[in-house]
Amino acid sequence: MELLDQLQLAALYHASLSNESAETVFSIVDVDDFEPGHQQEIASTIVSLLSRGDVEQMAVANKASEKNPALFKWFLVHVKEEFYSTATYCANAVRDAANRRRLQATLTRHLQRAEKMPPDEVLNELIDELQLNEAHISSGLSTVPLTDVLDAPDDLRPWIMPDMLRTNERMIVTGPEGGGKSVLVAQICLGAAMGVNTMDSKMTEHDPMRVLMLDVENDRLQVRNNMRKVYPALREIRQVQPEIEWVDVSDIDLSDSVERQRVIKLAKERQPDLMYMGSLYRLAPEGDKVDSAFVHVSRTVDRIRSETGASVLLEAHAGHGLSNDRNGMRPYGSSMWMRWPEFGFGMVRHHNTGNILLKNWRGHRSDDRTWPVGLRRGTVLPWYPIAADEWEALHGELDM
Repeated sequence: MELLDQLQLAALYHASLSNESAETVFSIVDVDDFEPGHQQEIASTIVSLLSRGDVEQMAVANKASEKNPALFKWFLVHVKEEFYSTATYCANAVRDAANRRRLQATLTRHLQRAEKMPPDEVLNELIDELQLNEAHISSGLSTVPLTDVLDAPDDLRPWIMPDMLRTNERMIVTGPEGGGKSVLVAQICLGAAMGVNTMDSKMTEHDPMRVLMLDVENDRLQVRNNMRKVYPALREIRQVQPEIEWVDVSDIDLSDSVERQRVIKLAKERQPDLMYMGSLYRLAPEGDKVDSAFVHVSRTVDRIRSETGASVLLEAHAGHGLSNDRNGMRPYGSSMWMRWPEFGFGMVRHHNTGNILLKNWRGHRSDDRTWPVGLRRGTVLPWYPIAADEWEALHGELDM
């Protein structure tokens, strides 16, 4: 019998002795770290007994007998006391061997694929699988004791828009076709890049931010026209050269692992403070499952946030009264959009004046922010903010 086989059987033997021994072994290894077949079946049996606190050798043998007489016989013959060393030593050896086996299989498989497929595709998929291999080795997750939580300092992340949006936050703007979403996005993005908060009536200045725009809804000329409506006025307010870039692509599918990795890699290369992505329906197909697009887009966005610290602004079409929609303004598609971002606003046109009410279709996660309640068309900038008292004077009491 090879040494690895002995160590795997020894780990199973130790785990079968008691709840304490089982906890020691399975805090280090997973069921799939053992060899497929009888080893994994016994490991799975021990884990199921551990969940009830019933681990002992006789209980493991009885469960194996219920599953399969051959498994029962294998357990009695092979998992026995003659195997050596401690539970911790054996479990660590099994884990290391399994990690080595997974890594070798991953590298071999992608080396073979590299002979037939474009290298960039193979590389992107290899990176994803290596990250999965890494997760088997270490969770990479840190824990914080209560004392550190209570002593945590106030939020000092830089402002993208002072008193409204900080870095590493998510915001979605919704509205009907032709409602002015794209122009508002251009105004917010260019304002952030030039260090002017155009959603504040005082046009508060702040440090200019790096901005990256992934606009798969509008072509270059449309983006140019929207920016021309904003840039001259902001240039009069502040003489700075904006660090803003537009991604030169018209089609993105974030359900494709290669394209998803390219977008994440681009964000890591450019290191934006604010990244715009939209429109939402063009970023990933809905597919057969209602939450499909949400999963692909949200995971991409959250990877970008975790690896760059950027805020992400998304534009979406409203869902036209979908179920669970408080006011007809949540993004079209999965209801999960309502619970995901820090801020969600719908642009609702007032029927008499044409002013825009910013409907909160997602309750703010932070209560220390001061957003305008509405917008009005301007002569210099496309949109100017409307505060609550001004809206009530124009239209009566707010109904949010």
